Amino acid sequence: MIPYQQQTFLFLRIHCTLSLLLLLAVSGCSTTRHKERADAEVYDIITAKSAAVPGAGPEFSIEPPDDAFDLDGLTVLTEIDERLGDGVASEAGSAVVALDDALMLATQRNRTYLSEKESLYLQALALTLERHRYTPIFSGGASGAVRRSAGDQPTPSVFNEAMAGAGAVISQLEQMTGTQAELLRAYANVVEEAGASVGLDQPRTRLVEERRVAGDMTLGADVLMRGGGRIAAALTTDFLRFLTGAPRTSSGSAFTLAVSQPLLRGAGAAIAAERLTQAERDALYALRGFTHYRKEFTVNVSANYYSVLQQRDIVRNTWSGLENFRMNVERERAFAEEGLRTQAELGRMLQAQLDNENRYINAVRRYQEELDNFKIMLGLSTDARVVLDDDALTALREQGLDHPTVNPEDAAAIALAARLDLYNDRDRVNDAERRVRVAANALQPRLNLLGDATVATSGDNNPERFDFNRMDWSVGFDVDPMFDKKAERNAYRAALIDLERAARRAALAEDTVKLEVRAAWRNLEQARRNYDVAMESVRLSERRVEEQHLLAELGQATAQDQVDAQNDLIQSQNNLTSALIAHTIARLGFWRDMGILYIGEDGLWKETPLEPSSEPGL
Repeated sequence: MIPYQQQTFLFLRIHCTLSLLLLLAVSGCSTTRHKERADAEVYDIITAKSAAVPGAGPEFSIEPPDDAFDLDGLTVLTEIDERLGDGVASEAGSAVVALDDALMLATQRNRTYLSEKESLYLQALALTLERHRYTPIFSGGASGAVRRSAGDQPTPSVFNEAMAGAGAVISQLEQMTGTQAELLRAYANVVEEAGASVGLDQPRTRLVEERRVAGDMTLGADVLMRGGGRIAAALTTDFLRFLTGAPRTSSGSAFTLAVSQPLLRGAGAAIAAERLTQAERDALYALRGFTHYRKEFTVNVSANYYSVLQQRDIVRNTWSGLENFRMNVERERAFAEEGLRTQAELGRMLQAQLDNENRYINAVRRYQEELDNFKIMLGLSTDARVVLDDDALTALREQGLDHPTVNPEDAAAIALAARLDLYNDRDRVNDAERRVRVAANALQPRLNLLGDATVATSGDNNPERFDFNRMDWSVGFDVDPMFDKKAERNAYRAALIDLERAARRAALAEDTVKLEVRAAWRNLEQARRNYDVAMESVRLSERRVEEQHLLAELGQATAQDQVDAQNDLIQSQNNLTSALIAHTIARLGFWRDMGILYIGEDGLWKETPLEPSSEPGL
C-alpha cells in the first residue's frame, strides 16, 4: 500500500498538472476563437438594442458579405452614345451602374461608411467589457520550482571523542585493579593538552547540500455586485518536498473569502453601476447615430449619382447646341458668300460657336471629374470602367414631380417625435442628471462594511482536509470621514454646470431640427417652382429656336437672335434637368430631416407616405 505522504504528493502533482494544463488551454485559445466570441457578443448587443431604434436593421456585421457586390455581374455598355460628342472617350465596355447598384456598392465599400460601422462595433465592444465586470471573474495561477541550497554544518572533533574514550578506559582499569592509574591519567592529560595546543579539539565544518521541489496553485473568483459590493474568494495550495537531506513532504491548502459593501459613498446600484449604465446608453446612442448616418449617407450617394447624370446630360445638351451652332455658321457663311449676310453677323455666329466649344470642353471636364469622385465614393478605383445608368434620369422625367403635401408645422412635429439624433440629445440630459447624483454621493464619507474568513487545512500533508473549527474571520468597518473634499466639491459643481449645458443643447437641438425641417420644406417648394419655371422655359426656348430656324431659312433671321435663342435653349434644358434632380434630392432630404426615411439592408431608401394636408404660407 502507498504511504499517505506519497499519496498526498501524487495527488498534488496530478492536481497541479491538470490545473496548469487547463490554464494554458484557456489562455492559449486561438485568435480566431477570440474574434468569433467578440463578434457574437457585439452582434447580440446590437440586435437587442435595434428593437428600440426605428429603422435600425437587425442584421449588422463589419465583415465583408459572402455575396459581395461585383462589377463583373453588371450589364456592359456596348453602344457608344454619340450624343456626348467627340470630347468624351469611348465608354464601350464599361459596366453600367444603376442607382440600386451604386447604393449597394457604397454600403459595402465606402471607406467612411465602413469606419462608421466600425465605430458602432467598437462602442458595443466597450459595453461587453463593462458587462463583464459584473460577472464572476475567475483567476488562477500555478508555479513550481526545484531549488538547491548549501550551507556549513559543524561536526564534533574526533580528538575530543578519543580523549573522552581514553578517560573512560582509565576509569574502567581503576575499577578492575582497585588502584589509581595516576600515571595513565597524567599521560592522557598531557596528550589532551598537546592536542588542544594544536587545535585538535576544535569542531570541524562540512558543506551540506539540500534540494527541494516547491510548488503552489491558486484559484480565485471575484464578483462585483450592482450595489457596489464585492465578493472575492481564493483557494491556495502549497507543497514542498525534499529530494536530498531529510526525506519529508509538506503540503497544505487555504480558502479565503472576503466581502466588502459600501454603505454611504458608492452605495446603491444607481451610483455604483453608473459606468455600466452609461456604457449601455452610449451603445444605444451609437446605434441611433449610425442609423441616422445611414439616412444621410443614402441621400448623399443619391445626390452625387444624379449629379453625375446631370453633368452627363449637360454634356449632351452642350454638344447638341454646338452642333446647331456649327450648322447655323455654315448656313450664315453661305448667305455671306451670296451677300445676304454681313461679315459682322457671320463673325458673331463664329464667336458664339467658339464660346460653345469652350463650354462643351468645360462640361466634359466636369463630367469626368464628377464621375471619378463618385467612383471614390463607391469605394472603387478611379481606373474602374463604369458608367451610370441614364435610365435613372429617364425614369425621373417620366415620373415627373413626386411632391409631398405635408405642411411644415406637421413635418416639424413629426421630426420632433422621430429624429434619432434628437433622442440622443434629450437622453444626454438624463445622463447629466445621473452624474449630478453620482457627484453628490461622492461628497459623503466612506463607510464600508468589511468581512473576511480564512480556513486552512489541519496539519501537514492534508491539502483537502479543511479544519473549520480553526477558521479565522473578522467583521468590521472601514471609515474615512473625507475631511478634504475640494476635488469632490469641484466635481459636483462641474456636474451641475454640465446639466445646464446639456439642457441648453437639447433645447437648441429641438430648435435646430425645426429649422432644418422648415428649410427642407422651403427647398422642396423652391425646387417645385423652379421645375415649373424650367418646363415653361424649355417650351418657350424650343419655339424660339424653331422660329429662328424658319426665319433663317427665309433669310430673315439675325445672328444675335439665333445666338440668343440657341443659348437660351441649352440653358433652359440644363435648368430643367437640374430642377428635376434638385427636387428629387430635396424630397429625400425632407424625409431624412423628418426622420422617416428608412434604409434597407441593401442601402435603398423607403419613403413613408403621409396623408395630404393644407399648406400654410411661409
